[in-house]
Amino acid sequence: MTLYPALGLKHAREVTMSAAQLYSPEPNILERKFAARLAQRGAERGTGASRGRVSKLGRVTRWTIGLSALAGIVSGGIIGGAEVWLRQGIFDGIEDAGWRDTLPYWGIFYAFAGVVSAIEIALLYALALRGIARITRHSGFRFSGGDERELLSHSLARAGLEFPNPQVKIYGIDPYAHVWNWKLTALNIAYKLKVGVSSFILRVFLRRVAARMAIRGMVPLLAGPLYAVWNAYIIWRIMKEARVRTLGPLVVDNMIEAHFQSWEKCDETEKNVILHATGEMLTHGRDAHPNQIYLLTRLRKELNHDTPIALDWATMGQELPDLDPASQTLVLDMLTLSCLIGTRIHRGQIALLESACQDCGTVLHKDRLRDLRKALVKGHEVTSTDLLEARSSNAS
Repeated sequence: MTLYPALGLKHAREVTMSAAQLYSPEPNILERKFAARLAQRGAERGTGASRGRVSKLGRVTRWTIGLSALAGIVSGGIIGGAEVWLRQGIFDGIEDAGWRDTLPYWGIFYAFAGVVSAIEIALLYALALRGIARITRHSGFRFSGGDERELLSHSLARAGLEFPNPQVKIYGIDPYAHVWNWKLTALNIAYKLKVGVSSFILRVFLRRVAARMAIRGMVPLLAGPLYAVWNAYIIWRIMKEARVRTLGPLVVDNMIEAHFQSWEKCDETEKNVILHATGEMLTHGRDAHPNQIYLLTRLRKELNHDTPIALDWATMGQELPDLDPASQTLVLDMLTLSCLIGTRIHRGQIALLESACQDCGTVLHKDRLRDLRKALVKGHEVTSTDLLEARSSNAS
């Protein structure tokens, strides 16, 4: 006899899966190794709340970006030097040769550039892993403390590897319900081009396009600075997302604890409104972001909800105006929090939050919401009072 006869085998399996298995059901070897390494470093060096967190996170980010830029300069210098050496040495006079005679030159050059680029990309991944590990350390983040924390090591590993969030359902909710299939395919291709392929394409573009321009003789000199800027941009994106994925769960834990007396008082209607509101916010973010999954996981645990969520905000949202003020504040806090902790604040999330605020007789201050987002990414503490100040009553 099955424990969940009404749900079916698929949903029953989802009920028993951990948050990490739901988020990344088929992690590849790189993700597993990155996640294991991050969890190990977190267990060895993790600390409690860290003083001077903002300045420490800033230094780690700048140092990691600086090293990645240095790697680009070295890589560009080596490739540019190799080109000069080939043109003036082995293949002297190649510029006046026909295209067939230049094939050996281009074969040797691109093979060499490919090897150097591969080494550089491996170094960038190592720098990203080290930088993310230091971010978790200085933020006061711990990987221990429940099955849901395993989700976060995988999420940080995927951020470091520039992997997209998996296209999976979370507790019965499809985060990509509002995204066209063609756009999902395009996003997947774009993610795969971000680091490895895009770096090599930049090098090919630099050689084959810029070399035909008036700056042809300066291409070897420009290679280093251009590679440095490109590497810095890639690592900046990685570190920014790593900070969001590290600091977001800390804010979630603080918010859950701040409302610890509220969870036991929630009746079935209030529980459903909270879960459906948070699930709806996840779909409006149009991404299976691990922070929002972590929030849903914590809420399900606090509300003793262990079955899939048949999302129906159109119906459950009608209950929101009838809740008491304390319950409305709780729902709005969870919606505001979910809006803040994703990769970015999507306009669909703002529209949903504005609608919920209107139902509760409050007004959303979008400028304060964006300021809170910036504060979170920098490492500042975000409290329930901050969430409340992003909204005000219609009377004020």
